[in-house]
Amino acid sequence: MLSGIMYCADCGAKLYQVRANGWTHDKEHFVCATYRKVKDGCSSHQIRNVVVEQLVAKDLRKVLAFAKEREAEFIDIVTSNSEKERAKELRQVQKEYDQVLARITAIHKIIRKLYEDKLLGSISDERFHRMASDYESEQQELMARSTKLKKVIDATKEKTLNTDRFLGLVRKYTEITELDTEIIRDFIDRIIVHNSETASGRKKQRIRIVYNCIGAVDIPKNLEKTA
Repeated sequence: MLSGIMYCADCGAKLYQVRANGWTHDKEHFVCATYRKVKDGCSSHQIRNVVVEQLVAKDLRKVLAFAKEREAEFIDIVTSNSEKERAKELRQVQKEYDQVLARITAIHKIIRKLYEDKLLGSISDERFHRMASDYESEQQELMARSTKLKKVIDATKEKTLNTDRFLGLVRKYTEITELDTEIIRDFIDRIIVHNSETASGRKKQRIRIVYNCIGAVDIPKNLEKTA
């Protein structure tokens, strides 16, 4: 029920479900797809299904309880969180977009200089064609990348919350005793899995849950305790 919504926090690839005949559910786990396919491409980010299910169930119950009992504050929190997330995402994509455009402009100047050098006889025809071909190929790839980034920027700017729909889902469920496919489909957009860390001899691993309609939700500790 979690396949297809688990993503690596470092490389962005989906996590691959690992199962085997004869395994009990507590042995089933996810690993980063890049780690499986590309040598040294990423670390494993391995996490067991049961661990994710426990963390998701705990967070979902907390979010639903807060949304039911303190609806106005919940709306304020998710609105603020969404604006911060969107601003962060927009800054990152815009930075790459600006870098791509700058490189396209630089390559255009380089190619123009190559033509001038060719006309002046500073470089041979063979070297000109080889260098010009390489730069033109890079420029075409960058232009395709800039088109994709522009679409992401436009989509991010237009992204809106739908707290009413999420609150409707909250009211649909009086209590969540255990997760199932329908609950996951209703509430969860994706789950970001960080690599495990060891501190004071204890292994820790963080996940970030991105909910449908409202994005990730961070309820302040002081409010969480009184919910």
